[in-house]
Amino acid sequence: MELESNNAPSVLLRAFAPLHQTAMGVAWGVVGGGLLAVATLVPVIRGKDFLSFGLLEQFFWGYSVSWRGVFIGLLWGFGVGFVLGYGFAFVRNAAVWIWLTVIRSRAEMEQYSDFLDHL
Repeated sequence: MELESNNAPSVLLRAFAPLHQTAMGVAWGVVGGGLLAVATLVPVIRGKDFLSFGLLEQFFWGYSVSWRGVFIGLLWGFGVGFVLGYGFAFVRNAAVWIWLTVIRSRAEMEQYSDFLDHL
């Protein structure tokens, strides 16, 4: 599929647009908190711990496989997910900015190299 020449700038602007860091953090936080809460809720409802969550108790203060642990896991999952999502968006935005800056600098140097040859 070919792009029309007048549509290309808007497509490029959308492709290289920066990610909203807070929105990415909230999205990852909701998913992470929901997954940890559901993963804790299943053994609580079934009454047996068929998945070993003992290691999570060492990392997340107050967490346990219990009804209380479901809500604490939801909060911890949201917090960890938010930090990871925010960090991912930050690093991606920085990498795209550096990449575009390098490309622009190379294009400017190439444009001016012809000018300097004629001096």
